[in-house]
Amino acid sequence: MPRRVVIIGYPDRLVDDHAVLVRAAADAGFDAQLVAPSRLALVTGGETGETGETGETVLLDGEPCRADAVMPRGVNRAWPMLRQICEVFVRDGARIVPDPAAIDVCADKVLTTRVLAAAGVATLTTVAVVAGDGVTADSLGRALAQSEVVIKPARGSKARGVERYPSVADAAASLHGGRDLIDKMVDHQLVQPLATGAGTDYRVVVAGGDVVSITRRRALHRGFLTNRGDVEFSDLDPTGNDPRTVAIAAVAQRAAVALDLDFGGIDVIEHRGAAVVLEANAWPGLAPEVLGTRLASALVATMARHLGPEGD
Repeated sequence: MPRRVVIIGYPDRLVDDHAVLVRAAADAGFDAQLVAPSRLALVTGGETGETGETGETVLLDGEPCRADAVMPRGVNRAWPMLRQICEVFVRDGARIVPDPAAIDVCADKVLTTRVLAAAGVATLTTVAVVAGDGVTADSLGRALAQSEVVIKPARGSKARGVERYPSVADAAASLHGGRDLIDKMVDHQLVQPLATGAGTDYRVVVAGGDVVSITRRRALHRGFLTNRGDVEFSDLDPTGNDPRTVAIAAVAQRAAVALDLDFGGIDVIEHRGAAVVLEANAWPGLAPEVLGTRLASALVATMARHLGPEGD
């Protein structure tokens, strides 16, 4: 029988991504199923058996569910619960792609930056704060000797909550007044210098340590957000010899290794003539409208390498 793959995602979101991923998995010989998070349940606690085990079980539509591999996709808000479900899947022999620990790191931009900096991967200078009346220009200014800065929520996505300020003092004044929650989630904030290359960045997808895609994203009409609004996309050759592309690919590969991210999107931007990592995404879009099946097939291949040949 074909090995079973459970793809956890919202059926009404990322519809094209899910469709191309299910198709790529089926083409590779897997029995792939897209499952909405609400269809899953974790049964735990209660009476124990003779061995003292709790008998934790994952249910799908009320029935026990096992899988050879599980791929969470775009489930940020539900992840604290789904991570626990994934732990039970792992106990029962499943592989999770990407690894849950890497997902945890990438979900928090502060933690991502700390891990990358500790590994010697180039990043922007980052100041992390909790918004409130303790934030002042002095508390930020010593680390950010730059006129323009950007504030972003540490656990935000799709550029929600990202703001640009002409000075550290203006940014501090804004944070001093507190912040509304993003998606009703408690959130800390990052303050970073506005990169000299702001308005253009590069989404680099790394699979199994190899760069499989580099997409240049350029905000139009003097914008600076490259993952929202009016953006021009260019598919670059990840195997090319252009020095800029080589440098971008190299820093992305180093970031993926540092994060232990077997499949993910590394966002790279140029700052003062160097390629630096802006952030990492454990669930990058598969962009089938631009890249066809390339990324979906790379994700399935990464999963298959983890599982090994059938019968192992």
